[in-house]
Amino acid sequence: MALAAQEPVYTMRVDVGLVSLDVTVVDAQNQPMTALRERDFTILEDGVEQEIKNFSTLDTPYNILLLFDRSGSTEDQWRTMQRAASAFVRNLRKQDRVALASFEDGVTMLSEWSESHSQIDKALEGLLKRGPGGGTNLYWSLERATQREFRKVEGRRAVVVLTDGRDNTLIAQTMATSLPKSAQNDPTFQRTIAVLRAVHIPVYFVAINTDRNPDDLGIEYYKLQYRFPTSGAAQAFLTETRKRMEIAAEVSGGHVFYPKRVQDIVPVYDQISRDMSTSYSLGYISTHGSERGRSHTIEVRVRRPGSKVQQSRESYFIP
Repeated sequence: MALAAQEPVYTMRVDVGLVSLDVTVVDAQNQPMTALRERDFTILEDGVEQEIKNFSTLDTPYNILLLFDRSGSTEDQWRTMQRAASAFVRNLRKQDRVALASFEDGVTMLSEWSESHSQIDKALEGLLKRGPGGGTNLYWSLERATQREFRKVEGRRAVVVLTDGRDNTLIAQTMATSLPKSAQNDPTFQRTIAVLRAVHIPVYFVAINTDRNPDDLGIEYYKLQYRFPTSGAAQAFLTETRKRMEIAAEVSGGHVFYPKRVQDIVPVYDQISRDMSTSYSLGYISTHGSERGRSHTIEVRVRRPGSKVQQSRESYFIP
């Protein structure tokens, strides 16, 4: 059942000082190292060793919400969304659970949390049955998904969202003023960032049609180009859209992927699920406290000869 956008959002009180990230570790032969323990890891922030507060082994279940943008601007990708989700589910381990949802003006849950691949495959048909919605309420949908849908979920959690990032509020702002507000000066977006920072659920964006992978510039771009032919509004809109997804991924501990073509979306989902199946989750409370206005670098080291570490985030920023 679709949930109206004005529905009150469940609020979770958590420690906002925790910095979390996922890491995968491979040996000299590029094979995943699956038996590491907390004592094998060292975390450095700005070169200073940090005390690990949270640690999850590979065996810890992962609960992943697959969230798909069903607005009209992504209509050409709906069949690809279905194939991508199916590829993602195939790589999950038996202890992992997945739920499926879509958003446009509001969020629609297409399945409950399930370990059954057959149930998810059935729910995937729901991606194709409904027509497009009226717009993209991305920021509110991220707040709603991370605050409400994980309330009774234990273990590791993540959201993987396929979207072009073109939130209704950003479109309206740009149409009204010829240039989009910066992320720092947009209270709507800043509220979303505050939520993502607080809930500690990494958000992984599969971002399509941005200024980094403009396979289809989209109707919003051409409307802005027509209305403001000399101001650079259309390009500024694309750039700001992409930057906001990068900010949301960074503060949550996730990542942004930029598939160059539609056919690259399925391999991206395949890789994300493989990485999650072989990742460790770590968290620490920074010795720098809530130091604002600067970026902090994160480096994870593993005390095993020949090991190589891939991190879901290498820095974070507190505005």
